[in-house]
Amino acid sequence: MKKIIPLSTYEIPTLQQLAREIWEEHYLKIIGQNQIDYMLDLFYSTEQIQTEIEKGISWEILLLDEEPVGYLVCELKDDKVYLSKIYLKEKVRGKGLGKILLERAIEITKSHSKKSLYLNVNKQNVNSISFYERNGFKKIDEGVFNIGNGYVMDDFIYELNIL
Repeated sequence: MKKIIPLSTYEIPTLQQLAREIWEEHYLKIIGQNQIDYMLDLFYSTEQIQTEIEKGISWEILLLDEEPVGYLVCELKDDKVYLSKIYLKEKVRGKGLGKILLERAIEITKSHSKKSLYLNVNKQNVNSISFYERNGFKKIDEGVFNIGNGYVMDDFIYELNIL
């Protein structure tokens, strides 16, 4: 059984563990362990997650037979929704679960009458780029974004028009 649930405060450690597992599976060859550790500390601290939830940023976990296997984070921005995070464990990729998370992000976008959904994706993340393009996203920009401590995110920006 698949279900997406809002992240609660008591589930933050579960999400943090899930994020570490996914990032180390997926990003080790792209950005290396030191940058993974830095970015997880920066973006996934308990305080950061709680602050974002309090600001109305949507953090949701995907459960498969009650096991957390992925997550989604959406933020309302002017007339768009920023798909900040959409991740799945490696063992469940290719089974339609990414599409379920994406459909949830589209549902959030429509429910707030926003015109599009956009995201950043690492330029070397070819599998994710292919997924977004197969699902109608168009590359609209690219950039190198300084995230501190000598690290950058070298990303494409993709957008999906909704309305």
